[in-house]
Amino acid sequence: MSAQASIFDNAKRKIQIEQTVRAFLQLLDENELDLEDGLVAWNMLGFTIFQNTYPEENHDEIQQRMADFSKNLFDSGQLS
Repeated sequence: MSAQASIFDNAKRKIQIEQTVRAFLQLLDENELDLEDGLVAWNMLGFTIFQNTYPEENHDEIQQRMADFSKNLFDSGQLS
């Protein structure tokens, strides 16, 4: 049963992520923002999340942490 629960949890997480992205894209449309504006907003949101998680770190450390996180996520194949 544990393996089935894990599969279900992974599917649920992926659906939640997809819904969040769709909602973000809808906000861009509603505010008539283009893709470049959306990328800036997405990056600012990510930076804010990391900044809130690691308040003792400076700007450069947070940027590096974000880059490392993105690379590790991409390398792990968790995006698919």
